[in-house]
Amino acid sequence: MMPRFQMSDDLYDDLAVTRAGTAAFGLYARCGDYVARHLLDGFVPSEVAAQYGTPDWIRKLTDAGLWETVPGGHHMPRYLVDNPSREKVEAERKRKSERQQRWLERQRSASSGQRRVSRPSIRPSDNATRDGQRDAALPPSLTGRKPGARANGADAPRTPVPPPASEVLTINGKPARGDTVHGLAAKARAAINQEGNHATRP
Repeated sequence: MMPRFQMSDDLYDDLAVTRAGTAAFGLYARCGDYVARHLLDGFVPSEVAAQYGTPDWIRKLTDAGLWETVPGGHHMPRYLVDNPSREKVEAERKRKSERQQRWLERQRSASSGQRRVSRPSIRPSDNATRDGQRDAALPPSLTGRKPGARANGADAPRTPVPPPASEVLTINGKPARGDTVHGLAAKARAAINQEGNHATRP
């Protein structure tokens, strides 16, 4: 709560304002803003009055009764009539802060009590059949089954089987049957070396 300097809406027509004059009343209003901002309860420090106005304006405000001379400055008798006191402003600030704190606590409680929405896992599933992979069709070359054959038991897919080596590797244009991959690689290297030897013979 930032207090603002308030004046009665008919103060402009007050006899004291008329006696002080427009310039002095401007000093009154400006110092009133300062007093309200710093919660001084109507006290105007001498240095502030001297900074904003002239000695003549200060004298006119004092003569008109809008200000009173006090130790260290001036006092505005009407200030607490139209404006809240420092004690009231600070009490209202404290109440507002407590209301905001209670509201924040309610929001936190409501958020923690809400049901959390689970997100779909991005990790690979341990049960492909349960998570929907059961319907995925694999080609016969990977399943090892003949076209049209049904899986044993539930419709769970079998572990993929790599195609026979005869469908993948050949040596000198002939299918390599019944050999392991390492054996095929060794035969391939031997065939390459043999062809190289034939090419180097006279």
